[in-house]
Amino acid sequence: MYGMMNVSKSGMSANQNKINVISNNMVNSTTTGYKRLEVEFHDLVREGLNRDSYPVNKLNTNIGTGVRSGNEIRNTMQGSLKQSGIKTDLAIDGEGLFRVIRPNNTYAYTRSGEFAIDSSGKLVDDAGNILDIQFYNNNSYATAGLTNENFTVDKSGQVYAGNELIGKINLYTATGDNDFLSAGDSLFVTKDGANLNVVNGSSIMQGYTEMSNVNLGQEMTDLISVQRAFQLNSKGITVADDMWSMINNLQSR
Repeated sequence: MYGMMNVSKSGMSANQNKINVISNNMVNSTTTGYKRLEVEFHDLVREGLNRDSYPVNKLNTNIGTGVRSGNEIRNTMQGSLKQSGIKTDLAIDGEGLFRVIRPNNTYAYTRSGEFAIDSSGKLVDDAGNILDIQFYNNNSYATAGLTNENFTVDKSGQVYAGNELIGKINLYTATGDNDFLSAGDSLFVTKDGANLNVVNGSSIMQGYTEMSNVNLGQEMTDLISVQRAFQLNSKGITVADDMWSMINNLQSR
C-alpha cells in the first residue's frame, strides 16, 4: 500500500510540475522573443520483487517506484517575424541572440529585439539594458549621435548613423545546448566556462519583432493530457486509502 501511494504521489508531483511549465508557456504566448519550455518524465529506481516475503513466480519481477520530472528544456525554434514599422525594433532571422549590457555592467543575451533610443542616444530595452554594438574607428554611443531618424541596420548587422557606418551588432550562440540559463524577462546568462561564438549567416531584420514560438493549441492539448494523468494518479491514492480502510476494518472484527 505504501508503494502504491508513493508511486501515485510521485506521479502527481511530476504532472503538477509539467502543468506549471505549460501554464508559464501559455502566459508568455504573446511575449516577444519568448521560447517555450518543455519538460520530460523519467522513471525512478525500479524495485525487484524476487524475495522470500513476496509471493511471486520464478521470474525476476520488477516494478517501478514512481516518476519524476526532468530538467526544463528550452525550445529554441524560431518564432514568426512580425513587421512593426518601428526602426528600433530588430528581429533575428536564423540562429543567435543579441547581447545586452545590464545596469551592473554584466552581459545578458536575448532574442527580444524591442529596443528604443534613449535620451543619451543608446539603444535600450524596456529594462534599460543597453544593446551591445561593436563600434568602429573609436566610435561609441557617446559620439555616434544615434536618433530615430538616422538609425539604420542592414541584414548583416552593420549599423549606420545616417550614411556613416559606425559599428556592427553581433549575434551570439554557445557551443553547448544548455550553456544559456534563463535570467527572466526573456534574458539569458551563460554558464561558467561556456564557449561563445559569433553567428554568421543569420539576418537582422529592422522594423520587425520575433513572436513567441508557443502554439496555444498544442499547449491546450498537452494541458488536458497532463490534467488527466494528474487525476489518474490522485485516484490511485484514493484506491490505496480505501483498501487500507478495508484491511483495518477486517482487523478490528
